Amino acid sequence: MPSISSNPVRVAPQQERSTRRLAGFLDAAAELFVEVGYEAATMTAVAERSGSSIGALYNYFPDKQSIAFTLVNQYSQEIEAHWKPLMEQAEILTHAEFADLFIERITQFVRERPAYLSLLVAPIRFRRDPAARKATRIAIANAFQAKNPSLSREQSLLAANVSLQIVRGMMTLYGEADSKGKVLVVSEFKKLLTLYLRGVLSEDAVLAK
Repeated sequence: MPSISSNPVRVAPQQERSTRRLAGFLDAAAELFVEVGYEAATMTAVAERSGSSIGALYNYFPDKQSIAFTLVNQYSQEIEAHWKPLMEQAEILTHAEFADLFIERITQFVRERPAYLSLLVAPIRFRRDPAARKATRIAIANAFQAKNPSLSREQSLLAANVSLQIVRGMMTLYGEADSKGKVLVVSEFKKLLTLYLRGVLSEDAVLAK
């Protein structure tokens, strides 16, 4: 399975027109990834959908994988922006409220950016910047420690990692489900995350360790 781990945009846009063209390519690719899937989408189709020439597209991206990577990078930054306000409120929220809002913000983002789910199941492995991954884990760990100061750093980081894995698992099932099934998946994973947080973040649980 191929992987991409660096910024693939060949030409960084310097003018407003170039920025609009780049955005047009990304929007066109995102639509196609949802409509026909990652594997069936082609560079030619992306160029046609965006209303530009194939040559112009290749000026920005060497291949389809690099477009996908750019979208995933963009989506990762956007999804973290959805999380940040919640992390700041974690201290005053119950476990159920936190789990509910955490998952709601993820599913809201997925509804706004449906191509994200298409790319999660694409036959290509995306390597996020390790520093960005670490920053996400630390932000969630800090929120957990604010909620329960008796939690050790090691415990808070582990809880952050497990919480993220729970959400990733939910997104896989969410992407495979129909409309009714999506509602059930979200409901079940809210319960799961609530139980997990209650089990690891309560003072009694921490003292027991």
